[in-house]
Amino acid sequence: MVVRKLQLMKKQARVGNRGKTRRLLLAGVVVLIPLLIYLINTNLSQFPPLNPWISVHEDGQRDDHQHRAENPVAQGSTQQCSNNFQIHRLQAAFHASVTKDEDISLKSYLEGWTELQKFMKALGSVFGFISDELSNKMKIIYQYQHGATGKAYSTVKSMIEFELRNDQVNFSELGGERLESGSRTLLRLHRALQWLQLFLGQLRSSHENSSMYQMCADAYWRSLGKHHSWLVRQAAALAFLALPTRAEFLHILCMRDGVESKAQLHSSVLAIERVYNITQHLYAQHRMLELP
Repeated sequence: MVVRKLQLMKKQARVGNRGKTRRLLLAGVVVLIPLLIYLINTNLSQFPPLNPWISVHEDGQRDDHQHRAENPVAQGSTQQCSNNFQIHRLQAAFHASVTKDEDISLKSYLEGWTELQKFMKALGSVFGFISDELSNKMKIIYQYQHGATGKAYSTVKSMIEFELRNDQVNFSELGGERLESGSRTLLRLHRALQWLQLFLGQLRSSHENSSMYQMCADAYWRSLGKHHSWLVRQAAALAFLALPTRAEFLHILCMRDGVESKAQLHSSVLAIERVYNITQHLYAQHRMLELP
């Protein structure tokens, strides 16, 4: 009887150990998956060198002078200036998207997003996993605009009303194999727009020693991060660590750190904020803000 009990206890211990091992393996997978996502979507040369002499401030920002001296990638980026992104075009597109009757023109809205994509590319290739997804969303709306019912997709309001009348919006789950509805697709862009609006706002009010990581991460957690899965949030957090310094970023955008640039950023933030608020109101009216 005693022997049998001992055998049973050993068997339970083995089962318990196997269960613990499985849990540890699962935890390892959960941690590694976002890291792999991040590595797949970035260039390893963008990582800072593992150099113990690079000083780190309390806010997590590296010593920029030391970083540039020891990192030829960062040093090279300060010599490049790309005219692809033009903030005045961004401002003009979103300003033009607001109609007289407080609706949003989808044509101008997508033009504004085209400029925002250039802005995201300036942040670095680590944002490819977000930028590519947003490009796919834009293509879906373009398809609807150039389809048989294209006239219904001229504004946000006309699109929502058309799709509701024709039962094209599934309120409970994704639509399976068929093309996602325009309303559901635009909602994804709408959420990302808030993230970039908040980030641009923080960039405008930032100073020379402000951390790009802090600004971008804070804007993300307050907006887009609320709608992402845990894995995507971890991948995003890792991506933010590879952001260029504030000075490097402004140089890449051909923007000077002065009153004029801050005024341009402020005007652009106001234009984006107005578009966001009108779109938010239209979706709230039709109880569509929480579409899955």
